[in-house]
Amino acid sequence: MRKNRWIIVLVLVGLVALTVVEGIINPRIEAKQQAYTAEQQNPLTHDFTALQKYRSPYMGDFSNLSHLNQGLPLAEYLNGYQLYPDTFTAEVNYSLRSDELQEEELKRMLVYNATANFVLIDNLEHIVYQLEDTRYSLDREATKQWAGLKLEALQAPNKWDSYVREQLVSPEQVEIAFSQIIDN
Repeated sequence: MRKNRWIIVLVLVGLVALTVVEGIINPRIEAKQQAYTAEQQNPLTHDFTALQKYRSPYMGDFSNLSHLNQGLPLAEYLNGYQLYPDTFTAEVNYSLRSDELQEEELKRMLVYNATANFVLIDNLEHIVYQLEDTRYSLDREATKQWAGLKLEALQAPNKWDSYVREQLVSPEQVEIAFSQIIDN
């Protein structure tokens, strides 16, 4: 009789614990993960420090380049890469039309992504973003001039925030940055 009571108590405790884990804890963890994922699609809230592991001296490290761009805004639209080692150029293809996003937001993302690529890949000189209906080419030297300091210095999170993220807040700043580093 006592044995049966203990079994019933243990089963009830197990059911309560399962309910708490599945009904409260897991949904909270999932909600936090979804919020973090959504933040990663916006240059103003993106976690740049998470990309530090993709720092490389060589653009020819295809796996590294691929993982880096999968961690940047617009990753959900990635549609392949092409490397041109003779000109130190990476082409990133997106299954996205330029009119699917607001122009300002698209430009903000392209400047942010290109700057991240130039900062974290030492010998990358040009990056081309190929959308379904247009092509944007951005240049390392122009990005350096826009940032106003050596790109390696932007690896420090506080420098990244003040020299990149804070310079992409207003529409005017985005337009200035885009027009300065676009190579079309």
